[in-house]
Amino acid sequence: MTLESEEIKTGISPIEKQRAGLKRNFTQISDTITFEFKKNLKNFILVLLIFLSVFILFLTIQELQALQGKELPADPVNYLQDYLTMFGFMVIISTALFGGSIIAEDFQKQTGNLLFPKISKTRLLIGRVISRYTLNAICIFFYYVLIGVTAFIKYGEIPIVLWGSMGWALLYTFTLLTFVTFMSSIMKSSTATIIVSILFLLIVFHMISMILTFTGLDFEPLFILTYYEGIISWSLAMPNPRYIYMDMQPPQAEEPIFYKNWLTPTGTAAFIGMLIYITIFLTLAYFLYKRRQSKN
Repeated sequence: MTLESEEIKTGISPIEKQRAGLKRNFTQISDTITFEFKKNLKNFILVLLIFLSVFILFLTIQELQALQGKELPADPVNYLQDYLTMFGFMVIISTALFGGSIIAEDFQKQTGNLLFPKISKTRLLIGRVISRYTLNAICIFFYYVLIGVTAFIKYGEIPIVLWGSMGWALLYTFTLLTFVTFMSSIMKSSTATIIVSILFLLIVFHMISMILTFTGLDFEPLFILTYYEGIISWSLAMPNPRYIYMDMQPPQAEEPIFYKNWLTPTGTAAFIGMLIYITIFLTLAYFLYKRRQSKN
């Protein structure tokens, strides 16, 4: 059938049909984003309170130390780094809460067969990832604004490197969210996804890093997902070299043994490494999502 005959038969040109299809795709993604915003409002408020509580905790500690006579660091960067001490932990909790149910909930609650005929899995997943990442990003932006305002009050300036650090924080957050999304595609429930994701990000990856450190292997652990957390705080003042040596005195040993501990990747390595992880996790999550649906 030619394009002209199809237009005569349907009364709609192929170009108009294509435009209508694209509009419908964007509308479905937009509707999904709006729905997910409303659905995840409680998690958003909870995560926002977590970030606010951690900020208040560090601010209180700083003020108590000031009352005891401790002077502020001469460089505001050193002051800001204190507020990023627990940032990796906060991102792990937030991404687990936002991403834990992103796929698993459809199979846990048996809603997949109801939703999928009306909207494709691709558009559904895109809408969910965009909405939940946006909510998480707002929490991160809120935290950085708080510490930026505090630095301005204390020093009369906000170091420009703080916003670079926020950029790395946003990229690292998206990387972890894609990991949690991947875990959600293979787990049977949202709760299991949250628990397993937190265990991997808090314990398993750090244990692998420690084992590699104490085995004396002298290479940068770019394949460990949580290693990229270091760029968030160390980008404020990149160390040179990017590693430190830790000494340990084994029993009955005459001299201590030194182990190399890597602090942070370079900016280029962090950017490329996280993009690779994002691509891998999203691709696996998408194909596993489609495969799970075809079996139900």
